[in-house]
Amino acid sequence: MDPATAALFAALAAAPDSLVLGRELERIRCCIADRAVPGVSALETGQLASQLYDAFLVRAAELARAGPPQLPESAGSYCLAVLGSQGRREQFLATDQDNALILAEGAGGEAFAALAARLERLLAEAGMPPCPKGIMAANPVWRRSLADWFAAVDAAAARPDEEAVLFISLLADLRPVWGQASLAAALSEHMRRRARESSLLTRGLAREALRFGPPTLIFGHLPSGLFGLGHGPLDLKAAAVYPLVLGVKALALEAGVAAPDTLGRLAGLVAAGHMEPELAKALQDGLARVQSLRLSAQAEAWSRGQTADNRLVPARLSAQALADLDAALRAAGRLAEILKHHFSLHCLT
Repeated sequence: MDPATAALFAALAAAPDSLVLGRELERIRCCIADRAVPGVSALETGQLASQLYDAFLVRAAELARAGPPQLPESAGSYCLAVLGSQGRREQFLATDQDNALILAEGAGGEAFAALAARLERLLAEAGMPPCPKGIMAANPVWRRSLADWFAAVDAAAARPDEEAVLFISLLADLRPVWGQASLAAALSEHMRRRARESSLLTRGLAREALRFGPPTLIFGHLPSGLFGLGHGPLDLKAAAVYPLVLGVKALALEAGVAAPDTLGRLAGLVAAGHMEPELAKALQDGLARVQSLRLSAQAEAWSRGQTADNRLVPARLSAQALADLDAALRAAGRLAEILKHHFSLHCLT
């Protein structure tokens, strides 16, 4: 670790309040944006960014625990976990709060409700906005005892509708960052077991992956380039990231692979004999290329004081960037065909 990054971790651990945390968050974003250059791996940048965001969240949680009111020692054991791209270690500059609390049996519900509310407020004050979908420990749906989490997973497996599939998809990315990690491990193990027992959950997740992907117009013009898109923006997350991430997640859940991140899932699928190394490498390469494009687009927007998002205009890309986009879209298309065949999605109504 270079001295500047080490100093940033130290500053995060010592931040006394949300104001200072906010300044450190800007330093995190500067660190991430500075890595949006040729030759620097976007996948490694995502892993570093997630480590920094973890440290940011942990310090905010420590401040929230200190109150007022202070979380009493008698409140019981707990685990704060992250979800989504942060859970998968695939986070860049477009961030919001995605977290959950897992409580041990007998833990004080009211005390942790207050803790979660303070955490949400502290994070917002420091510049990390609440999740617009309410996927935060401040929401009782994402703050439960371990037994209640098990019951929610069982209910999703018993009735694997669209809502249940999305719930399991989020839990599949769950990764502990603060507190008793064994609580998160128990929840993840239970979720994976129930997902393997309910084939409709994994098939539903595979079908969810197919809801995304590039517009038909892109596939129709891939051989001759992407300029047929004109000057309109393309959402990279919807066009390539989601199809790759969700598709690999569906295959990993079916195989019982425990990793919460896409690279770990690909490695786990290969190790278990469920995916050929060549395919795993092609999918990883496609993900790396689209993530590099996302990072560059977000860094450029952030440098201009604009909101960092996942959109770019293909007609403005360089020849190399167009080739990277082409490769990422082809990888997503290849995986989509595999998912259709493997999960017999034409038979799923």
